[in-house]
Amino acid sequence: MSEIVPLRGRVYRADLGAGPKPWLVVSNNARNRALNDVLVVRITTSVKPPLASIVELGPDEPLVGRVLCDDLGPLYRDEIMGDLGALSNQTMVKVATALRHVLAL
Repeated sequence: MSEIVPLRGRVYRADLGAGPKPWLVVSNNARNRALNDVLVVRITTSVKPPLASIVELGPDEPLVGRVLCDDLGPLYRDEIMGDLGALSNQTMVKVATALRHVLAL
């Protein structure tokens, strides 16, 4: 396994088949340490309709755009191309709410 241990709330650049894009880690850190992959959601700058599954990023975040919580999947450690920073706790609370909506929890 790669030496990088991705952390929940951090954004990593990775190419999962459509060119390099930012991906937000949403899986818990115990899982992230134990396995070779993490669960991520995509961040986009494309305009999207207002949905409960989409979280707008504020001006204090390291990236602009929105978090697409319905675009959820695995990211393997060896696919990580760079660390783009961490989202605020306030935004991660919104992401958690959006994930609960997406997964009907």
